[in-house]
Parts: sequence; structure tokens; C-alpha cells
Amino acid sequence: METNVYICFMYLQFNKKKGKNNKVYSSVLLCEKYRENGAVKTRVVMNLSNLPNEVITSLKVAMNKNKGQLIDSEDIKINQSFDYGYAFVVMEMMDKLRINEAIEKAYRGKSALVKLMIIGKVLTRGSKLHIFNWIKRNKFIAEKLAIDTETLKVDDLYFELGELSRGQDIIERKWNLYHKFRHQDIYLYDITSTYFEGSQNELAAFGYNRDGKKGKLQITVGLITNSEGFPLKIQVFEGNVSDSKTVNGQLRTIKESFNAGRIILVGDRGMRIRLNLEEMDNEQKQDIYYISALTDSEIRALLKDQTIQLDLFAKHLVEIQDNGIRYILSCNPQLEQEKGQVRENLKQRFEDEILSLKTAWQKRRDINLKNQTKLARGHKNKKLVTCFTEKRIDSFKFRAGESLKRYKMSNFYNISISNDEFTINFLPEEYQKQKQLDGKYIIETTVQKEQMNTEQVRQEYKKLQNVEHAFRDLKTDKLNIRPVYHRNEEQTRGHVFVCMFAYAIVKEIETAIYPWLKSYNAKNKCKLSYWDIIDELKNIKMSELEIGYQMKELKIPELNPIQVQVMKILKLNPCKIIET
Repeated sequence: METNVYICFMYLQFNKKKGKNNKVYSSVLLCEKYRENGAVKTRVVMNLSNLPNEVITSLKVAMNKNKGQLIDSEDIKINQSFDYGYAFVVMEMMDKLRINEAIEKAYRGKSALVKLMIIGKVLTRGSKLHIFNWIKRNKFIAEKLAIDTETLKVDDLYFELGELSRGQDIIERKWNLYHKFRHQDIYLYDITSTYFEGSQNELAAFGYNRDGKKGKLQITVGLITNSEGFPLKIQVFEGNVSDSKTVNGQLRTIKESFNAGRIILVGDRGMRIRLNLEEMDNEQKQDIYYISALTDSEIRALLKDQTIQLDLFAKHLVEIQDNGIRYILSCNPQLEQEKGQVRENLKQRFEDEILSLKTAWQKRRDINLKNQTKLARGHKNKKLVTCFTEKRIDSFKFRAGESLKRYKMSNFYNISISNDEFTINFLPEEYQKQKQLDGKYIIETTVQKEQMNTEQVRQEYKKLQNVEHAFRDLKTDKLNIRPVYHRNEEQTRGHVFVCMFAYAIVKEIETAIYPWLKSYNAKNKCKLSYWDIIDELKNIKMSELEIGYQMKELKIPELNPIQVQVMKILKLNPCKIIET
């Protein structure tokens, strides 16, 4: 019997089969359909599974060329897409700032986990648990850091914090060496506090709380920066340590660990740098100079012994020298007006509150007097209250004292409360004496005039606001160093150290972006903020495309003008986003 065979067409067949342990096996077969004696049949011509994916895709394109396109749209898939632009910027800035280099050369532990915590702190501003959960969802970044997310545990991060704190001095030496070009013997130093959730931390104590969180245990944090606020060293102290008690230790650190020959330390009034230097011997304080400011009591002491006079304060700077110390006197009329207005407002609010308290006392006093009259006339109720109890008088005194403290009026009012009188005595002489120093300040320094003139000294002191700016970034939404949840001392120190490096990255980005952002807003009549720019970077998505048969490629969208400009300002090459 004659057999009639007719070839209909050839095609590629893609098979997937799930085997043991849920492993998926795939194969590609070249098949043809044919008609034999009127019946349509299929047979496998060749197994193509071992051919490269590119060849298989090319064959599929050639066999489907009648569709008029190289690759069918149905053969292009987006497997995953994730925010990567900001992460790319942060990782590149870590390299540019040599954070990676400092950690890798000086730290013998798992440096990848330390880098993860720094990057995660900038990107998520969250806790270690939050960073752990974040990296679990971002396998691409984990691969770049050589972190195995399958075996990673959150306890690994806590352990590395402790290890990091033990190597902090070595890392900071290396860090300062890399950034010595950023400063010329001038170091800014200030201290702040940050509070805890919980009560089990080994460093936590009650002290002067700068966060306004009453009843919270805290630690204090000392930060040394260059004159522009770039962080060089950070140190954690117990929560009840005063500012001035930390100065000598920081000076020794700068001199020994940073190998500094000449030091000019700039600190605020609370540091009492002069008094700290007086406690050091001549060898220890050799080549150490300072720039600071005087407290009101110190200014009054100079006025009392006639070292200075009030008429020396003026808009322009006046400098006098006494016993090798330069005093730079100045008056800020705007600040004088503002402080005077604030004090007047406080005075008015205090008087309203204390008069209200006196009215309550007088009302009760009138009742007492009426009761005395009733009893004198033979009233039957012998238990009528005729005078204030000691407890009631103490309550009035306590409320009056709280008002004096709340409105800072203790020096200007004397208040006497008893069963028979409630007297409020205003002290106008003391009030005027306080007003005399409004807007007036004195900067003191031991830096020689040949090295720094009067105006330069004032400008260097004003740069302390750069450290205050660092504390704001650390403690608010940019990094969220607080509240601290750690209990272990070393982990607490490691947490703060990680935050310092995170701030260095944020500081470098801010320094580059803010001047451009100001001009951009003025030119385009808009009000973009720092966070708007960060959102623009986050909007640079990395997408994994699957093209044809298992051909995968990473792609980013074309950058918009703002994204291009930001990359240019930060001196980063957008092409490296894919290369990374």
C-alpha cells in the first residue's frame, strides 16, 4: 500500500518538567508536523537544548519572520524591577569617600556586613532588623556586597556591631589619614544626647536631655569634624557625662591617634576648654590652641574687674588681649532685639500665670476670713476652714516655683506666700542688668593674631553650626540614630559608629546638591527639596528583562534632565549603574 507523506511546517517546542526536590528541567526540541495518509502527525527532528540561548532565540526569530519583527512582544518579559538609583549613588559615594577602603584595611571581621549596615542606614533609616529584612528583599544589592541572604541571620548584624566597636580606633586612624587634606589643624567639637527605648543599656543614664524626652535614659555622643562639618571621629559617653568632662580625652585622641602636630579646637561655651587646658601639664597642652565663647557669668566677671567695658560692644568687632588670651567683643542688634522680645513675652506670660495663682489664693483667703467671722458670731459648724493648711501653702509655693523656672524669671522676682500674704516683688535692677548683655557675645582664643585675624576667628567659631547641622541630620529623618534599642555597650558604640559613616555619605551628597538646588529653584521658580532629589534618584529603576529564550538583560530607563544633572554634580557615570 502506497504511503503519502506531506511536510506541513517545522517549529520549536519548549518543554518544562518538574522533577525531584521541585527542580525544573527544561528542553527545546525542533519538531515538524506532517500529514501521512490524511492524518496529521508530529515528530522530533532534533534536540536543541544544549545550544546557546542566543542561537535558540535566533532560530525562533527566523522561523517566525513572517510576523514582521525580530522578537515577538510576547517573548519580552520584565522579571523584576526595583529602586536602584539611590542605592547606586550611596555605594559609589562609599568608594569615593574611601569608606570601603578604610573598613577593609583596618577591620578584620566581615566587612560586607558593616558596609550593609552603613548603606542600609542611609537608604532605609531603620533599625538593624529593618535593614536585615530590606536586604532579604534586595538580592541584587546583596550580590554586589557578596552577602549570602540565604544563610544571613539578624544576629550576624548585631555581632558585627560589637566587633566593629572594638576596631573603631584603628578604623578612625585610617579614616583620618585618608581625609587629612580636608582640614588644616582646625577641629570642631560638640556633644549631644540621644535617648533610649527601654532601661537595660549598659551606658544609659539620666542626664541633661537635649531631645526634650523627659524620663528617658540616654547616652551622650561627642563628634569631631573638620571646619566644614565633615565627620572625623565619634565617641559615645555615659548619659550623665557633662560636655566639659570629655574635652581632654578628645584632645589626646586628636594628638595621638590622628598624629596631629598643631591643634586648634573650636568648641562652644559648655566645653570650658580653657579650664580643661589648665588641668594639663605644659607638655600635654603644647601646640594646642582653642576658639570658644564666654558664658554670661564669665562676661560679667570681666566687666566687674574692668577687663572690659560695656561701651566696647558694637556692631563692628573689638578685640582686646589679657594674659595671652584674645577676647573678641561684638554685638548683634537683631539678636539683641529678638532676645529682648523673647524675655518680655516670657515675663508677660509669667505675670499672667502668677496673678492667676494669686487670684486662686485670694479666693480661698476670702473664704477663710468669712469662716472666721461666722465662727465669731457663733456658727454651729465648728469645722469651718479658717486658715490655709501647711500642705495647701506648700502647694501654692510649688506652683509659683515651677512658674519661675518655666519662664526663667527666678532672678527677677521674689515671691512670698503665707497664710496672710501673697507678695510678688519685681526686681527691675536685676532685669535691666540681664538686658545689658542681650545680643552681646565674647569669643576667646589663644590663636596668635599673626595666624588668624579677628574676623577669621569669629568665622571659625560660627562654623560650629556645621556640627549642629550634623547632629540634626543624625537625629532626624535623614538617619534616625534615635531612639537606640541596643542593650550591649559595644553594640551601642558600633551603632553610633555606623551612623557616623552614614552621615559622611549624606553630608557629601548635601554639600554637592544644595548649591545647585538653590539656583535650580530660583531659575525654574519651583521649590524642590533635598527629599525631592532623593526621590528622583530612587525613581531610577533597574529592570531585569527576559528576551526570547531565557536571555536576561538588566536595563534602566533613560534618565530625565534632573537625574542627569544630579549624576553630573556628584561626578558619577550613569553608565556604571548597569556595569555594577
